[in-house]
Amino acid sequence: MGKGDIIVGAAIGLGMTARAAADGGADFLLVLNAGRLRVMGAPSVAAMLPIRDSNAFTDAFARAEILDRVAIPVFFGAAACDPREEAAALVARVRQAGYQGIANFPTAIHYDGPFRAALEEAGLGFAREAAVLRAARDAGLMTLGYAKTRAEVDLLLGAGVERLCLNFGWNAGGSQGVPGGVPLEEAAERARAVFRHVRRAAPATLCLVEGGPIVDPAHMLAVCDASRADGYVGGSTLDRLPLELSVMQTTSAFKSAGLLRPARAAASRERERVAEVSGLIGRSRAMASLADRIARIALTDLPVVIEGEPGSGRTTVARALHVAGRRGGAFVVLDAREDMARRLFGDGVALGLLAQPRVSVVIEGADALPPVLRGRLADWIERGTFERFAAAPERPPRARLMLVHPPGGQALARSLSAQRLVVPPLRERLEDIPALARAMLSGLRGRGPAPSLDPAALRFLMAQPPPGNLRGLREVLTRAATDGAENRIGVAQMEAATGSAEPAAPAGPVGDERAWILDALRRHRFRRGEAAAFLGISRKTLYNRMRRLDLRP
Repeated sequence: MGKGDIIVGAAIGLGMTARAAADGGADFLLVLNAGRLRVMGAPSVAAMLPIRDSNAFTDAFARAEILDRVAIPVFFGAAACDPREEAAALVARVRQAGYQGIANFPTAIHYDGPFRAALEEAGLGFAREAAVLRAARDAGLMTLGYAKTRAEVDLLLGAGVERLCLNFGWNAGGSQGVPGGVPLEEAAERARAVFRHVRRAAPATLCLVEGGPIVDPAHMLAVCDASRADGYVGGSTLDRLPLELSVMQTTSAFKSAGLLRPARAAASRERERVAEVSGLIGRSRAMASLADRIARIALTDLPVVIEGEPGSGRTTVARALHVAGRRGGAFVVLDAREDMARRLFGDGVALGLLAQPRVSVVIEGADALPPVLRGRLADWIERGTFERFAAAPERPPRARLMLVHPPGGQALARSLSAQRLVVPPLRERLEDIPALARAMLSGLRGRGPAPSLDPAALRFLMAQPPPGNLRGLREVLTRAATDGAENRIGVAQMEAATGSAEPAAPAGPVGDERAWILDALRRHRFRRGEAAAFLGISRKTLYNRMRRLDLRP
């Protein structure tokens, strides 16, 4: 162990807990009847009652669940008070079973008064425990002795124990803790006095603390630092208390999950409202995430950097944020390459756009913002006014400022303390193409009905590499609609509009069709009905093609 490391022993009663403690860095384990009774739902103090054959009970679960399953020493908690057990025979059996050490538990240190005196007089008390530990040391086993008083400590030192654990009583805390006991400061002072005595009498003995007010690492550290203890033994603090808290919190989370339904439903309705009134189209995961973030930012007046590739719909996202915020004022789009300072900040006669709280100002090409203008915007964002020394009550409500930026707008967002909205490119939301195509064609209707897209033409379009971003998709659809007969877009028109020599599926090579169908199946987790609808073909057609192409879920 390194200098300053704290020795930690884990007193447990379950194989799962033992392995977890070992994985967490415990230096040794103690298998105690108290640990087993705790995981059975009883308090640790039940270990002191004659409700089990303690040694057989402890040995049975340790052999079945712990011995030979951990790579750290395992100490056996021996009930020396059993009048049927001779010390030498008990130690021999423990050693033969494969334990590396013995501890005196259950122990008479938890008794006092006439009952404790009667145990000692009958030869079944603490002196018998010390004799078992002495026999264990002579047999080559490691030893750990529990004690509370100076007299008990001296008996253990006389028995030659290597580890002495000063116990402060049963742990407080949790549903089965024992209230009261020794205050933390008193425990530290008592440990300091006892360990000073131990180090004078047996300097090589390791001094450990346990129980009472020590229920978390901070308490342990306070006592160890004050007393110069070498380490700590945890029982309830390592299994009962963490288990109670974890199970309670996890169960509560599942139980209260239903309370989140109204909030989730409200968020879903707001997302749909934003999409409906602003023209955001698509139900892909990327677009759903973007709509959720728009709905949250709309509740604030924070500036926003909207970044994405050209043609990905950044200005549409800005309009969605304007509508979602229910501002009702003008939606003004400016170009960063133009001289717009007077429009933004005013000229002393007319108010600037940023002084009008219901207005949304969009600056396109924000990566070309001049440094001076960027500095003035930063000042306005910080103070909410153009007057450097304006008092807080005089600061007017701010306009909504949105800056359209190509990918990589982090630096601008940081310099302006702005939120970021990242617009996904079309290639990351291919499943939205059918809905986008319908909406774009609807915008071409003119005085007559909107052009319709044949399912085969849609399949052809989906099988091609994405035509740039939204702008490219709109151009392809516009060209195809112009060439379509009787207001219908077929495969021939789509082929000509995309500049492809032939459709990729189903007329193309089998490898292309296979990849096209497999991509649709993966997108919909091999739910074939949804994949068929996405591809624009019937479920039966999809089944037949999957069989022909040897595609199996």
